[in-house]
Amino acid sequence: MTSPETNRKAGRRAAQILAVFAEQESVTAEEISARTGIPSSAVYRHLTAFVEIGLVHQGRTRGRYCAGSLTVQMAENYRREVLSQGGVRLRLRRLATDTDELAAFLIARDNDVLCIEAAEGTRVIRCSFSPGLSKPLTFGASAQALLAHLPADRVERAAAAHGLSTAQVEKLEVDLRRVRDQGFAISVGQVDPGVWGVSVPVLGRKHDLVGVVSTMAPDFRVRARRESLITLTHAAAQDISRLEAYA
Repeated sequence: MTSPETNRKAGRRAAQILAVFAEQESVTAEEISARTGIPSSAVYRHLTAFVEIGLVHQGRTRGRYCAGSLTVQMAENYRREVLSQGGVRLRLRRLATDTDELAAFLIARDNDVLCIEAAEGTRVIRCSFSPGLSKPLTFGASAQALLAHLPADRVERAAAAHGLSTAQVEKLEVDLRRVRDQGFAISVGQVDPGVWGVSVPVLGRKHDLVGVVSTMAPDFRVRARRESLITLTHAAAQDISRLEAYA
């Protein structure tokens, strides 16, 4: 009979292994072991169980694994149920219609910005953010709107994780103070060349950070309607904050 501590240890290991699949498209057991510090033998045991229930899929390349079909279903359930029973998705679609540009809802996950939901306008834009994809939690409107409302130690961890220099950290601190003062973040080309973005925080019932709403568009399309895009994005964030407050 296993002890409670042994069960907790196994649970932590399982969570660590699954977290790797949120960050990497495919990995080997040895790569997981190197990232987590879990012995390869234990990694293989967990992977065997995960494959059996569909959490992990054995890739076409021998020895490599990727997220399984069950994780796709879990992600869809998260988007549908946790995000205010579809209210976030509907509000993003309205924002995309109002702006005719890309609208997205993003959260801070570890040291990255993760896109949870997105809605496209009729105009085409090439952008790194689509549901399930992440970028470093450092520069760019979405990252800074999140960081501006996170504890100082969380900001320090993100900066250290992505190897920011002392000068970059100092610039980031100045940027975050400005974001807090004005209530939104704006960037041009910091994540994707030529892409302008505005991000507004979404707060929950205790004024805790839930995520951010972002509008993204090519910079050349923004110049004549910058203030309108900021206003529409701010309104969408307020609406979603109200959804979260009463969820």
